[in-house]
Amino acid sequence: MSVKQIAYVGAWGADIQGVTNPGEGDGGVKVYTIAENGAMELRDQATPQVNAGCISISADGRFLYAADERKDFGGVYGNGGGVCAYRIDRRTGKLSFINEVSSAGAYPCYITVDRNRRYAFVSNHGNHEEATTQGVRTERGTYIAKRMFDEGSIAVFPLSEDGSLKECCELKVLEGNSVLDFFQWTAHPHSVFLDNAEQFLFTADKGSDLIRVYRIDYDRGRLEEAWEQRTQKGSAPRHLVFHPVLPVLYCNSEQNNTVHAYRFERETGKLEHMDSAVTVPEHYAPSNTGDTFDRNQTADIRIHKSGQFLYVSNRGHNSVAVFTLNDRGNMTRAGIVPSGGEIPRAMNFDIPGNALYVANQRTGNIVQFVVDDRTGLPRQTGYEIKLKNPVSLQFLALP
Repeated sequence: MSVKQIAYVGAWGADIQGVTNPGEGDGGVKVYTIAENGAMELRDQATPQVNAGCISISADGRFLYAADERKDFGGVYGNGGGVCAYRIDRRTGKLSFINEVSSAGAYPCYITVDRNRRYAFVSNHGNHEEATTQGVRTERGTYIAKRMFDEGSIAVFPLSEDGSLKECCELKVLEGNSVLDFFQWTAHPHSVFLDNAEQFLFTADKGSDLIRVYRIDYDRGRLEEAWEQRTQKGSAPRHLVFHPVLPVLYCNSEQNNTVHAYRFERETGKLEHMDSAVTVPEHYAPSNTGDTFDRNQTADIRIHKSGQFLYVSNRGHNSVAVFTLNDRGNMTRAGIVPSGGEIPRAMNFDIPGNALYVANQRTGNIVQFVVDDRTGLPRQTGYEIKLKNPVSLQFLALP
């Protein structure tokens, strides 16, 4: 018997990254039904003015949460971003807006919710280039002018029984930078991710070349520093995923075309690097050096339900790199397949876990692939949909 499922697609309503999207109104969260053959049909659209850069569905399937990726919350530039809550109609999958609160930072780009729906965790990325000038005191007791950037931060939001968001109760402002101009002038957390037991919160800070680990105090709504894992300088760790069985964490590096595996110590949160692999062909060279993405930046990372295959999307090479995983979690690249469009920013498996959907941001299309259970390689089915600025993708099974 086939699973009745809904696809939720987060889209930017404004032009954030040089992608044409005239005016606001094409963003928000779009709701699609999925036919037995995998074809998607648009059924609803919620809050089209929202820049839904990332969406997360509660484990009970009753609520959806979205990071409103902006810096002009409430219509005032400089007010930061927002976090939105929606109620899901369990019969149709349609969304009803509940409320929105300040994200307590600029450009919130990732959100996740714990299984018991106690808290929503959000990463505030901050802007790459805008700066203010502030007078600061030096160690010598004198004063100088210093260029200051948006803060990168991790924010924690209590959730009410009715699904609504309360205001931020914990904020970890991150400090750091690394070797790359522009991308690493300051800390930029690009994701927040829970371990399988949900004792620890992980964030990939691409601005500081760090994976930061926090122990979660659910009673007080606090984050306690547990571990910092230094990554290769200039690598820019972006997204994270855990192996479904093994104590292994995988992280794709945005700026150097690599993916890394780390042993995870479940009791302490400590990480230890164990393996790395390359996501593009050995002699790949950009055809358009003026295009930020053409030299390639990795984006999303997913793992197959079997725990045997890992997937990383390449923006620029416009492909999905596929890796086989052995019984220890080590990676071997099995192949690289075209993404079916340009700038594959997001991808995800459907509920049964046999179909992989890839959202190509620049060309505005979501392409369906079926995965070979033996090799892990995805194959395009011919089904795709067109929409503007797809940047996040989640699925939900309906009763």
